[in-house]
Amino acid sequence: MPAMDTWRGQKNSEGLRAFMGWGGLVVSDETVDVLDMLRAYYEAAAAESCGQCFPCRSGLKRIAERLDALCRGKARPDDREYLQELAALVYDSARCDIGQTSPQPLLDVLAHAPHLLEARKTARGAYTSLVTAPCINACPGHVDVPDYIEEIRFRRFGKGLDRVMRNCPMPGIIGRVCERPCETACKRGLKGAPVAIRNLKRFLHDHNAKRNPLPEQQNPPENAQKVAIIGGGPAGLSCAYYLAQLGLAPTIFDRHEVCGGMAKFGIPDFRLPPSVLAREVSVAVSGGGEIRNGIEIGRDITLDELHDEGFEAVFIATGAPHAPGMRCEGEENCPLGYLSGIHYLYEATLGRRPVSGTRLVVVGGGNVAMDCARTALRHGFKEVRVVYRRTEEEMPADPVEVAEAREEGTLFTFLAAPVRIESKDGRVSGLVCQKMELGAADASGRRRPVPVEGAMLEMPCDAIVYAIGQKVALEVVLKGKDGALNKYNTLDAHEITGEVSALPRIFGGGDCVTGPSSLIAALAAGKRAAAHIAAHLNGTAQGPSPKEKLEHMLMQMNMLDAEKMPLEDPTPLMPIHAIPVRERLQGFTEVETDPLEWEAVRESSRCLRCLRLVMAAT
Repeated sequence: MPAMDTWRGQKNSEGLRAFMGWGGLVVSDETVDVLDMLRAYYEAAAAESCGQCFPCRSGLKRIAERLDALCRGKARPDDREYLQELAALVYDSARCDIGQTSPQPLLDVLAHAPHLLEARKTARGAYTSLVTAPCINACPGHVDVPDYIEEIRFRRFGKGLDRVMRNCPMPGIIGRVCERPCETACKRGLKGAPVAIRNLKRFLHDHNAKRNPLPEQQNPPENAQKVAIIGGGPAGLSCAYYLAQLGLAPTIFDRHEVCGGMAKFGIPDFRLPPSVLAREVSVAVSGGGEIRNGIEIGRDITLDELHDEGFEAVFIATGAPHAPGMRCEGEENCPLGYLSGIHYLYEATLGRRPVSGTRLVVVGGGNVAMDCARTALRHGFKEVRVVYRRTEEEMPADPVEVAEAREEGTLFTFLAAPVRIESKDGRVSGLVCQKMELGAADASGRRRPVPVEGAMLEMPCDAIVYAIGQKVALEVVLKGKDGALNKYNTLDAHEITGEVSALPRIFGGGDCVTGPSSLIAALAAGKRAAAHIAAHLNGTAQGPSPKEKLEHMLMQMNMLDAEKMPLEDPTPLMPIHAIPVRERLQGFTEVETDPLEWEAVRESSRCLRCLRLVMAAT
C-alpha cells in the first residue's frame, strides 16, 4: 500500500515502518499489512480495557473479533458498517482514554482507505505495543501513574506501592522532592489544577512504611555475578535494587560515610528527613546488595582493581557534585563568605554553618537556590535575598518551594545579574548586579535577559551563595582510561542502555552522563542500566529493546492536547499540610506533614485515566 499519514498533532515516527495510537496512524512501509496490524492493535486494546464501562469493555472486544475474522478470510456483508458504528460508539461514550482514543486508527482507515479492510488471510506480523498516558510519558521513569492512583481509589494501598516500585524504587524521596513533570502533563491541569501525583506517591510510601517493617536483608544467590556500582546516589541505589531482582550481586562503593548522593547532601532535612532516606537506602539493597562506604574509586581502588576483585561489570553513577563559579569580577580572590550552593548544603547536612553574618544573598532560581535560602533562615540570617536574572515566571524552581521560601521570609530580587563581588579585609561585603530586562526567547524557550544600559544595583551582604549549576568530575574515577568522556566532559554512555562503548563492561547513568538532571531521571537510568548489565553478563545483550526504543521516541512527543477538554471538577484540591512558619525556622524538622488517607482517596478520584495504547511495526 502507499504511504499513509493521518496523525493529529506532534509526532516522531522516524525509523518505524508503521505507528498507531491516539492520534491516528502513520504507515511508511508498503509491506506493512494494515489489516493485520489493526487486528493486533485492537486485541491489545481489548486486553487493556479496565471493564468499568460497557462501551469499552464490550466494544473493543467485538472490534478485535471482527478484525480477526477478516484476517482469517471470513467476510460478512456488514463488516464496514459494523466496525464504523462500533468504533464511533466506543469513541463517543467510553469513560477513559483507552476507549476514547483507541478507535481512531480504525476510523481513519475506514475514512481514507476502506479497501484495506477486505477479508483475506494475513500473516501475523510482529509488533511492539505499550500503554502510556501523558503523565507516564512525561515521567523519565515511566511510572504507571494512573494504575497506582486507581489502587488508592479502591484503598488497595499495598498494591499501589507495588505498582510504584516497579519503576521507582525510592517513592518516599520522589514523593517529597520530585520536580513533577507528570503533573505538568496532567490533563486535569487544562482546566483547573492537575492531580497531586507527587503527594499521592508520598502517601503510599508513608502509609505503608508506618505499617510494615523493613524487608529483611537477603543474600545474593550462590555464584551470582558481581557488579560494582560507583556512587550511592539515586542512580546507583536504583541500579543495585533492580540488579538484585535480576539475580546479580551488586556492591555500592561510596566515598561518603552514608549513601544518598545529592538526595542526602543536596536536599535539606526539612524537605527530606534522614529517616526517610535511610529507609529507602535499606530497601534498595535489601534484595542482596552490599554497601562499602568511605571508599573513593580512583584513589582507594581503581577500575582495573575492581575487575581483579571479581566484579564482572561496573556501573558509574557519581553524579554532578561540583559547581562552576559565577564568572564575575572579584570571584578570583575567593573572599570568605563566598561559596557554592552545593557546598553550603553539604555543610548544613553535617550540622555546620559554613558562613556567618546577618545578610546573605543567594544567586540562582532553581530548587538548590530555594533550599539554600531556606537553610540560611534556619541558620539565623536576618535577611536572605534570592537574586535571579529573569522574572519569577521563568524560575525553574518548584512553585511550591518558592511559595514556602517566601512564607518563611525569603526576599526576591528579579531581573538582576551579578557583575562584581565586593569584599573588605578578605570577606564578602556586597554584591553589585546589572539590572536586566527580558528580550527575545533563547534556545530554552524562555525570554533572554539583556542588560539595561547604565542600571546597576548594589546589595550589601555578609555572604554570597551561588546556585547556578553543577558539573561532573570523573577525572579521578577514570584515571588512566581514555575515550570515555564526550565533548561536554560527561561520561560518553548510550542514552538508553548506559553502556560506555570505549570501556568494556562499563556502564553509566544519572547526572554523570546527562549533566545535572532530576532524581527520577537518575532512578530511571539506574533501572535501565541494570537490565542491560544483566543481559550483557548472561550473553543476551542486543542493545535497546523495541519497547525501550518506542518509549524513547514517545518522550519526544507531546501527548497533552486540548481537543477533548475535561469537565469542570468540583472536587476540592488535595491540600499540602505544613507546620507553622514559626516552628519551621526553629530547626530542620520536615515542613510538610503526612497526607491524610481520606484526602488521598478523594484526590485519586480526580484522575481521568488518560491511558492510551500505541503500537509500532519496527
